[in-house]
Amino acid sequence: MNSRTQPLCYPTYAHAKKQLATIEPIDYFFAKEVSTLFSVKQNIDTELLFHLLVALSESLRAGHTCLPMHSVGGVNIGYASDELGVVLHNGYIFPPDSELISFLSNLNIGADAEHPIVFCNNKLYMRRYFSFERDLKNAINAKSDSTMITDSYPESTIAECIHAFFPTSSNNNSEIDWQKIAVANALNKNFSVIAGGPGTGKTYTVTKLLAALVYLHKKESVNVELTTTPLKLKMALVAPTGKAAQRLSESITKALAGFRGEIADEILNEIPTDTLTIHRLLGVIPNSPNFRFNVQNVLNIDVLLIDEVSMVDLAMMTRVFRALPHHCKVILLGDADQLPSVSAGSVLSDIAPRPFIGYSDANLAYLRNTTGESLKNERLSVDKKWQRKNRMPVDYATFLTKSRRFDSEGGIGLLAKSVISGEYDTSWSILNQSNGENQVSHLQHDTMPWLKSLVERYYFPIFSCDGVDEAFSLFSSFRVLCATRVGEQGVDRFNELITQILIERNIVKGSDDFYQGRPIMITENNYIQGLYNGDIGFIWRHESGHLMAVFEDAKHEYKWIMTSKLPSFETVFAMTIHKTQGSEFGHVAMVLPNQKDNKLLSRELLYTGITRAKKHISIATNASVWRQGVETNIQRHSGYADD
Repeated sequence: MNSRTQPLCYPTYAHAKKQLATIEPIDYFFAKEVSTLFSVKQNIDTELLFHLLVALSESLRAGHTCLPMHSVGGVNIGYASDELGVVLHNGYIFPPDSELISFLSNLNIGADAEHPIVFCNNKLYMRRYFSFERDLKNAINAKSDSTMITDSYPESTIAECIHAFFPTSSNNNSEIDWQKIAVANALNKNFSVIAGGPGTGKTYTVTKLLAALVYLHKKESVNVELTTTPLKLKMALVAPTGKAAQRLSESITKALAGFRGEIADEILNEIPTDTLTIHRLLGVIPNSPNFRFNVQNVLNIDVLLIDEVSMVDLAMMTRVFRALPHHCKVILLGDADQLPSVSAGSVLSDIAPRPFIGYSDANLAYLRNTTGESLKNERLSVDKKWQRKNRMPVDYATFLTKSRRFDSEGGIGLLAKSVISGEYDTSWSILNQSNGENQVSHLQHDTMPWLKSLVERYYFPIFSCDGVDEAFSLFSSFRVLCATRVGEQGVDRFNELITQILIERNIVKGSDDFYQGRPIMITENNYIQGLYNGDIGFIWRHESGHLMAVFEDAKHEYKWIMTSKLPSFETVFAMTIHKTQGSEFGHVAMVLPNQKDNKLLSRELLYTGITRAKKHISIATNASVWRQGVETNIQRHSGYADD
C-alpha cells in the first residue's frame, strides 16, 4: 500500500452499518473503491470523500442523477433513533456546502478528467450518469437547433396542411385549440414534446400529427417530380413496457378508424399500428447491457414516437438518442404529473419544465401564421424568480390541459387535479363527500368486507368464462393497486387475501400452483420467449387439454407458453401503482399504507393511481396518510437545466 494512503474510516461494511442506518452494501463498496483510488494518489480527507460517495450512491438509488452540494451541506446522513429517542446510529454530519465545494474542486475531477466521478456546477456525479445527461442534452439541442433542420417544410405548406386537417375547430373562438397547436408546433421541428394528462387527447393528436407528416412528405415528393414511387416515411412507435406499447397500438388504431372519411386513406394507410418496446427497438443482446443499435450502428427510421415518456429513465432515453440518425424526427408523449421512472432520472420534467413560460417570439409568430389561433405568450404571468432560472422558452413543447375523459364535474378529474396541485383540504373533502355516484368512494372500514365485495363482483366471473378473450376483457375492468409491495397494505398481502377468498368459496384449490384463471405478471425479461417484465397473462386450459400460460398482444392475438418455460412471474390480482403506468382499468381500488412515514407516499403516486381509473376510484386510506401523500412532492436532482 502507498505510504500516503489513509486508512478507510470503516474497514468493513458491518462497521459502516453501525454508524450509518441507511447505507447499503452497494453504497459501501462503491465509496470504498473510489475513495481508496483517490487516497493512493493524493493526501486528502478520505473520511469526507467516503461519506460524499455514500451520499452519491444513495441519491442514485433514490432516482437522482447527481448530488448537489446544497442538498448535503450541514446535513446529518444515516442518523436513526428508536421510538424512545435512544440513538441507534449517530450518522455523519457534513460540513457546510461551501467547504464541500472547495474540497471537491481541489480534487480536479471536472468533466474532462479521467475519473469515475465528476464534479460540475456544484454537483457530484458518477461519470456514466454525467455522460448520459450531457449526451442527451446535446442530442436534443442539436435536433432543436433550427439551423440543423434540413427538411423543414415551407410555412405556407404547413398552414395549408393544418387547415386541411383541422377544417373547423371544436372549440369556441375564445378558446385555443391546443391539439392543433401541438401538431403545427411539431411539423417544423426535429424534436417535439406533447404532454398532458389522461383524456387530453395526446394519442389522437399525435396520430393526426403522423398523418400530417405523411401528407407533407407526399406533397414534397410530388414537388420535386420524382420519377419513381416516393419512399414512405419509416416510422417507429414505441413505449417503455409491453402493456404501454399495446395500449399505444390500440389508441392509434382507434384514432385512425375515426379519421376515415376525413383524411385520405392513402395517407392513413401509411401510419403503422404495430408498436415495440424500447428494448425491442434497440435490439437486445442476450447477457449484455449493450444494444444492437447504438451510435456506431444507427436505426433506419425517419420518425420516432415514444409514448409514456415519464416512465423512461435517463440511461435508456440517452441510449435511444445515441442510436438515431441525424435526420430522424423525435416525438415524445407523456404525462409529467405521473410518477417518474423507477431508475434514475426525470426526463420528461427535465426537458419540458413547468410552469410553461410560453414560446419565443419567432415560434409564436410561426404558430399564429400556420394555425390562425390567437396565441399570446404567458411569460409575464410566471413567477419572476422561476423565469430568471429558466429564461429560455421551450419552443418544442406543447401542453394539453383539457381532459375529455374527466369533465369539470367528474369526481375522478376533480380529485386528480386537487391532488397534483397539493390541495389536501379540497382533495380530502372530495374523497369524504363521495357517495359512490360521483366516480369516487372512500373505503374507510375493515379491509375484508369491501375486498370480498369487489372480488365477488369483478374477479369471480373470470372463472366462469368460456374463453380467454372474455377473461382478458373482464380483467381489464378492475384492479387492486397498492403503494407498496410488502406489509399489511402491500401487493403480496392483497394477492394472498384475494387468493384465500377464492379458496374459501371453492373457486380454486389451495394445493394448486397453477389453476384455470390465475392472472400472472412476468417479472423479468425473457427475449427467447418474447416475454417482458410487466406482461400480464392467465393460466388457462389450452385446446390441447393442458394448462398453459396465455398472453394477449396489441392485435388481441394470443401467445401460449408452457408453464415450465415461463420466466419469473407472480400473481397479479393486485399490483403496485408503479407497475400500472401505461395501463387503465374501469374501476380501481387503491390501497395506501396505514403509516404516514412511508417514503413512497407522494402526490405523484396518488395522482398516478387515481388516473388509472376510467370510471370509478375507491381509496382505502386515513387522513394523516392522505395529507402526507398530497403534501409531498417528488423532486429529483438533475443538472439538465444547467448552462
